[in-house]
Amino acid sequence: MMARPYYMVVALLLLAEFTRFGEGTPNPGFVARITRKGLEYARQYGVATLKNELSTIKLPDLSGSYGIGWLGSVNYVFSGMRIHHFLLRNSQLSLQPRQGIRASLSNNYVSVSGNWKVEKSFITLQGTFDLSVDGISILVSLNLGKDQSGRPTVSVTRCHNSIGHVSVEISGYMSWILNLFHERIENNVKTILEQKICKMVKKSAASHLEPYLRTLPVTLMIDQIAGIDYSLVGAPQVTSQGLDTPFKGEFFSRNRNSSVPFDAPPIRLPQKHDHMIYFAVSEYAFNTASRVYHQAGQMKFTIQNKHIQNLTKFINHKSAQNWRKQQLRPRCQTSKSMPLTTLVSCFSSGFLLGVLQIPLDFPIQLHTSSFWAIIPQLARLYPNMELELETSPESAPFLTFTPGNVTFMPVMDIQAFALLPKSAGRKPLFQIKASTNISITINGNSSRITGSLATGSELKLELKHSNIGFFNVNLMESIFNYYAFHIIYPSLNAKLEEGIPLPLPRDTYLNSLEFQIHENFLFLGANVD
Repeated sequence: MMARPYYMVVALLLLAEFTRFGEGTPNPGFVARITRKGLEYARQYGVATLKNELSTIKLPDLSGSYGIGWLGSVNYVFSGMRIHHFLLRNSQLSLQPRQGIRASLSNNYVSVSGNWKVEKSFITLQGTFDLSVDGISILVSLNLGKDQSGRPTVSVTRCHNSIGHVSVEISGYMSWILNLFHERIENNVKTILEQKICKMVKKSAASHLEPYLRTLPVTLMIDQIAGIDYSLVGAPQVTSQGLDTPFKGEFFSRNRNSSVPFDAPPIRLPQKHDHMIYFAVSEYAFNTASRVYHQAGQMKFTIQNKHIQNLTKFINHKSAQNWRKQQLRPRCQTSKSMPLTTLVSCFSSGFLLGVLQIPLDFPIQLHTSSFWAIIPQLARLYPNMELELETSPESAPFLTFTPGNVTFMPVMDIQAFALLPKSAGRKPLFQIKASTNISITINGNSSRITGSLATGSELKLELKHSNIGFFNVNLMESIFNYYAFHIIYPSLNAKLEEGIPLPLPRDTYLNSLEFQIHENFLFLGANVD
């Protein structure tokens, strides 16, 4: 049974093929890079596992006859041969651009022990022996590719081994007889080992490596709505510094089939090789996720009075309290050129946000009477009625990656309704366009990429349509920002905190994470546990 860490290492190594990716292949949504540090990790565990595998080689019994001068022909049997120690001294993994991976081991040593027996007529002699094999060299070349489903494949294209020297020490009564033909025994053992070693290497590749590679996810289901396609989109690039492997990295809907109407932008990886492994996640991966959830209607929010009552769980939360201290501070800088409406809106916003510092039993409700100072006609046309707000993005909001920054610029439609008495339905009142520019912080843990909305973003409102006549929306911005910061943003944060899983083999985790934002993609470096 192969050790779990080596399984993981092999899966990482075998993400490579012979040729370079580029022309004729689509841009990836996700790229994995394995550096020389990662290869060194693979070498260490690979040597340990190969040692265990080779130590299980079963040596057959040796028997025959040999003529010894005046004694004539004697029959001999060497049985119960067991490998006690297989020492792999010098090992090296090398990358061969356009050819794959080559593993070489040299100056290795094996010790074997067993029993001997010699028979001549009615005389039987027996004892034990110790056999040492030195100067063993092994050279293995791996052919790496991908199948039609986009999974990596591996096969051993070449295996060569040679043995430098075999010596046997025989003990027991009259063991000098066997010493007369020790060369025959040594040559037989040498031939057997030369045949067995490469058979064991090929068997290990067929029975262990290929099955384990099939555990690398090609598609991964996130929830009932979306999954991720992690299939290879082209031949990985093998360089002298490491392996760069391109994945599709595209979110898809589990309930509908539709092609993505935009292409992934190019990813130009920086020349960094300090960590064992790097991941480049294109904005394409995030934006296909946004498209899927938008099409599924998961970006629609309904705000009612009961949601205001539920604000307690956000407002009393420790993180929300810290957020209010840092972010909900009015910053109204007056100037002679500032319009009066903007000045009034700013100070009213400061007042209403200050209300958040007092208990929620303060009489702020989605009610027509609550808007009398902002929309006087609303209370006259629909007196003493509750309101309901429906929010949805005009289109799937996309992320934009620029060096050092991630921006998110959703444009939302907000439709207000009056809830008619006696459950008589609802009456559409007005429709507002809300836009904002949000900065996003990207984080990560041992197996997922996570994120959170950066604080300080505010909604800007524009009246699109009104069934109750014109009104100034500037004073409403504070109210809608209140809802955004305490309902919409926390919900988006919760989803971002769930994160996107990385395509790692089972029981594999990352540490020493490093994040960089580049043009069109997020660059993550890590070491592997």
